[in-house]
Amino acid sequence: MLLLRHASAGARLSSPHIDRFRELDDDGRVDARQLVWTLAGRALERVVTSPLPRSVQSVVPIAESRGLVVECRDELLPDATVEDVMALLVELPDASLVCTHREVFLQLFAGEISCEKGGAWVLERVGVLLSPLEYIAPPSTVPDPFRRMASAR
Repeated sequence: MLLLRHASAGARLSSPHIDRFRELDDDGRVDARQLVWTLAGRALERVVTSPLPRSVQSVVPIAESRGLVVECRDELLPDATVEDVMALLVELPDASLVCTHREVFLQLFAGEISCEKGGAWVLERVGVLLSPLEYIAPPSTVPDPFRRMASAR
Protein backbone atom coordinates (compact mmCIF):
# COMPACT_ATOMS: atom_id res chain seq x y z
CA MET A 1 0.00 0.00 0.00
CA LEU A 2 1.17 3.51 -0.77
CA LEU A 3 0.29 6.27 1.68
CA LEU A 4 0.73 9.64 -0.03
CA ARG A 5 0.70 13.09 1.53
CA HIS A 6 -1.05 15.53 -0.81
CA ALA A 7 1.26 17.66 -2.95
CA SER A 8 2.12 21.30 -2.27
CA ALA A 9 -0.86 23.59 -1.79
CA GLY A 10 0.82 26.71 -0.47
CA ALA A 11 0.33 28.16 2.99
CA ARG A 12 -2.61 27.32 5.21
CA LEU A 13 -5.52 29.71 4.90
CA SER A 14 -6.85 31.81 7.78
CA SER A 15 -9.48 29.42 9.13
CA PRO A 16 -10.00 25.65 8.94
CA HIS A 17 -13.32 26.17 7.15
CA ILE A 18 -11.74 28.27 4.39
CA ASP A 19 -8.62 26.08 4.28
CA ARG A 20 -10.74 23.09 3.23
CA PHE A 21 -11.01 24.65 -0.24
CA ARG A 22 -7.26 25.14 -0.77
CA GLU A 23 -6.03 23.71 -4.08
CA LEU A 24 -2.61 22.64 -5.28
CA ASP A 25 -0.17 25.40 -6.14
CA ASP A 26 2.06 25.33 -9.26
CA ASP A 27 4.67 23.09 -7.57
CA GLY A 28 1.96 20.74 -6.35
CA ARG A 29 0.42 20.41 -9.81
CA VAL A 30 3.84 19.54 -11.26
CA ASP A 31 4.43 16.89 -8.57
CA ALA A 32 0.95 15.42 -9.12
CA ARG A 33 1.69 14.98 -12.84
CA GLN A 34 5.16 13.58 -12.14
CA LEU A 35 3.76 10.98 -9.73
CA VAL A 36 2.53 9.15 -12.84
CA TRP A 37 6.19 8.31 -13.65
CA THR A 38 7.45 8.10 -10.08
CA LEU A 39 4.93 5.37 -9.29
CA ALA A 40 4.93 3.75 -12.75
CA GLY A 41 6.42 0.49 -11.51
CA ARG A 42 3.93 0.08 -8.67
CA ALA A 43 0.80 -2.03 -9.05
CA LEU A 44 -2.37 -0.09 -8.27
CA GLU A 45 -5.92 -1.40 -8.09
CA ARG A 46 -7.53 1.48 -6.21
CA VAL A 47 -6.93 5.18 -5.64
CA VAL A 48 -8.53 6.45 -2.43
CA THR A 49 -8.23 10.01 -1.16
CA SER A 50 -9.39 12.62 1.27
CA PRO A 51 -12.19 14.59 -0.40
CA LEU A 52 -10.37 17.94 0.00
CA PRO A 53 -9.41 19.50 -3.35
CA ARG A 54 -5.64 19.42 -2.73
CA SER A 55 -5.77 15.67 -2.09
CA VAL A 56 -8.04 14.86 -5.02
CA GLN A 57 -5.89 16.97 -7.36
CA SER A 58 -2.78 15.10 -6.14
CA VAL A 59 -4.06 11.73 -7.38
CA VAL A 60 -6.20 12.54 -10.43
CA PRO A 61 -3.29 12.35 -12.93
CA ILE A 62 -2.17 8.89 -11.79
CA ALA A 63 -5.74 7.58 -11.58
CA GLU A 64 -6.51 8.85 -15.08
CA SER A 65 -3.28 7.38 -16.47
CA ARG A 66 -4.33 3.94 -15.21
CA GLY A 67 -8.05 4.17 -15.90
CA LEU A 68 -8.92 4.07 -12.20
CA VAL A 69 -11.69 5.94 -10.40
CA VAL A 70 -10.71 8.31 -7.59
CA GLU A 71 -12.59 7.31 -4.45
CA CYS A 72 -13.12 10.09 -1.88
CA ARG A 73 -13.37 9.05 1.76
CA ASP A 74 -13.98 11.23 4.81
CA GLU A 75 -11.88 8.81 6.89
CA LEU A 76 -8.82 10.48 5.31
CA LEU A 77 -9.67 14.05 6.30
CA PRO A 78 -7.18 15.89 8.56
CA ASP A 79 -9.53 15.65 11.55
CA ALA A 80 -10.43 11.96 11.11
CA THR A 81 -9.92 9.68 14.09
CA VAL A 82 -7.10 7.17 13.98
CA GLU A 83 -9.70 4.43 14.43
CA ASP A 84 -11.60 5.53 11.33
CA VAL A 85 -8.40 5.82 9.28
CA MET A 86 -7.21 2.35 10.35
CA ALA A 87 -10.61 0.77 9.66
CA LEU A 88 -10.43 2.10 6.10
CA LEU A 89 -6.80 1.12 5.50
CA VAL A 90 -7.38 -2.43 6.73
CA GLU A 91 -10.22 -2.93 4.24
CA LEU A 92 -8.21 -1.73 1.22
CA PRO A 93 -6.15 -4.07 -0.98
CA ASP A 94 -2.36 -3.90 -0.78
CA ALA A 95 -2.24 -2.40 -4.29
CA SER A 96 -3.90 0.85 -3.17
CA LEU A 97 -2.73 4.45 -3.38
CA VAL A 98 -4.14 6.38 -0.42
CA CYS A 99 -3.80 10.18 -0.29
CA THR A 100 -4.20 12.08 2.95
CA HIS A 101 -2.80 14.86 5.14
CA ARG A 102 0.09 15.50 7.54
CA GLU A 103 -2.26 15.20 10.51
CA VAL A 104 -3.19 11.65 9.54
CA PHE A 105 0.47 10.65 9.24
CA LEU A 106 1.08 12.11 12.71
CA GLN A 107 -1.80 10.13 14.19
CA LEU A 108 -1.01 6.84 12.47
CA PHE A 109 2.67 6.80 13.33
CA ALA A 110 2.70 8.86 16.54
CA GLY A 111 5.01 11.41 14.94
CA GLU A 112 7.76 8.80 14.42
CA ILE A 113 7.88 9.30 10.66
CA SER A 114 7.51 12.38 8.54
CA CYS A 115 6.38 12.83 4.98
CA GLU A 116 6.97 15.82 2.73
CA LYS A 117 4.15 17.20 0.61
CA GLY A 118 3.95 14.94 -2.44
CA GLY A 119 5.93 12.19 -0.71
CA ALA A 120 4.70 8.68 0.00
CA TRP A 121 5.44 5.73 2.22
CA VAL A 122 5.24 2.12 1.10
CA LEU A 123 3.43 0.35 3.92
CA GLU A 124 3.73 -3.32 4.76
CA ARG A 125 0.66 -5.01 6.18
CA VAL A 126 1.09 -7.62 8.89
CA GLY A 127 -2.41 -8.60 9.99
CA VAL A 128 -4.04 -5.30 10.90
CA LEU A 129 -0.73 -3.52 11.54
CA LEU A 130 0.80 -1.24 8.93
CA SER A 131 4.53 -0.61 9.04
CA PRO A 132 6.41 1.96 6.94
CA LEU A 133 8.98 0.19 4.74
CA GLU A 134 10.24 2.62 2.14
CA TYR A 135 9.97 6.36 1.63
CA ILE A 136 9.32 7.76 -1.85
CA ALA A 137 10.40 11.39 -2.00
CA PRO A 138 8.26 13.96 -3.82
CA PRO A 139 9.17 14.05 -7.53
CA SER A 140 10.27 17.69 -7.29
CA THR A 141 12.99 16.80 -4.76
CA VAL A 142 14.56 14.06 -6.88
CA PRO A 143 17.34 15.34 -9.15
CA ASP A 144 16.45 15.17 -12.82
CA PRO A 145 19.29 13.31 -14.61
CA PHE A 146 18.29 14.80 -17.96
CA ARG A 147 18.58 18.34 -16.59
CA ARG A 148 22.05 17.52 -15.24
CA MET A 149 23.16 16.09 -18.60
CA ALA A 150 21.86 19.15 -20.46
CA SER A 151 23.61 21.58 -18.11
CA ALA A 152 26.91 19.66 -18.47
CA ARG A 153 27.03 20.40 -22.21
